[in-house]
Amino acid sequence: MIGKGSFGAVYHAYNYDAEEWIAVKVVNLPESGNPGSSSLFVDTKRQEVIDEIFRETEVLINVQHPNIVEYLGSDIDMKSGKVYMFLEYVPGGSISACLRNNGKFDEPLVRNFTRQILEALEYLHSKDILHRDIKGANILIDNNGVCKIADFGLSKTVAKYEAYNENAQNSYMRGTLNWMAPEMIKSGVYNGKVDIWSLGCTVVEMLTGKLPWSGVNNNNTVIFKLGSGESPPMPTGISDLAKSFIEKCLTIEPKDRPSAEELLSHPFISKDPSFDMMTEVVKLGLERKVSRRVVAVR
Repeated sequence: MIGKGSFGAVYHAYNYDAEEWIAVKVVNLPESGNPGSSSLFVDTKRQEVIDEIFRETEVLINVQHPNIVEYLGSDIDMKSGKVYMFLEYVPGGSISACLRNNGKFDEPLVRNFTRQILEALEYLHSKDILHRDIKGANILIDNNGVCKIADFGLSKTVAKYEAYNENAQNSYMRGTLNWMAPEMIKSGVYNGKVDIWSLGCTVVEMLTGKLPWSGVNNNNTVIFKLGSGESPPMPTGISDLAKSFIEKCLTIEPKDRPSAEELLSHPFISKDPSFDMMTEVVKLGLERKVSRRVVAVR
C-alpha cells in the first residue's frame, strides 16, 4: 500500500501484460442504508463517493499532459462494493511526503516544481476544468523530478470558456481548508482562480516545509482570517521574486488575481539553464525508490 484515504487506499502493482508498474486506487463504496434513521446519511455518503469517482474518471479520460497523472482504466465489483482505478505509477511520492522526509525545498527546486504545476493548471483551465484541491499531497513526483497533478475527485468541468468567469455560480465549498481561497468560503462565487490561490499556498508549503496557516491551530480562526481578507503569512528568507509570485497568487480579490497563463511569464519561474534536476532527485532520494522496487521483482 502506498497511500490511504477515508474511503480506500492506493496500491503499488505490476502489470505483467504491459510490463510496467501501475498504481491501483481501490475505493470502498459505503453500504446502502437500511430503513431507519441513519439510512439517508449513509446513502448520501455513498452517492458522494460515487460522484467523486465519476468526476475523477471523466476528467482523467479527457486530459493528456506530462504534468498530470495518466489514467489507464477502471473496473467495479458491485458484489464487494469496490471500485478499482488504474493509474500511472509515480514512484517519488507526493510533494508533502518529500517535505516530511527532507524538510523544506531550496528555492531553485521550488521554482522548477512551481512552473511544472502551473503548466498543468494552464492546460486544465484551457479545457474548462477546475481542480479545486491543489496542495502538496496531490502533487506527485517521478524519479526524474517531473511533477504530476493527481486526485481529481473534487474537480469540476465548467461550461466552455468559463474557467475564469467572474460570475460563475459554483456554490459548493470544495478543497482543503489551509489551501482554500477566500472567495470559496465567503461567497460561493468562484472560478479557476481558486486553483491559483491554492498554488500560492503550495509554494508557501514547499518553501517552509509546513502547511500554510501552520501557526494557526484552529480551523475557525483560519476561516475568520480568510473572511477578513488575510492570506497565509509570507515565508521568511526568500527572494523578492518568490515574494512577488506568492503575493500575486494570494491576491484577495479573484478578479485581480492573475490567471495561470499570465503567471507563466513571471520571472520567478523562468527557466534556469544552470539548474540540475538530477542533483535534486538524488538529494531527495527519489531514484532509490524505483531501484528498490525493480530489484524486488527480479
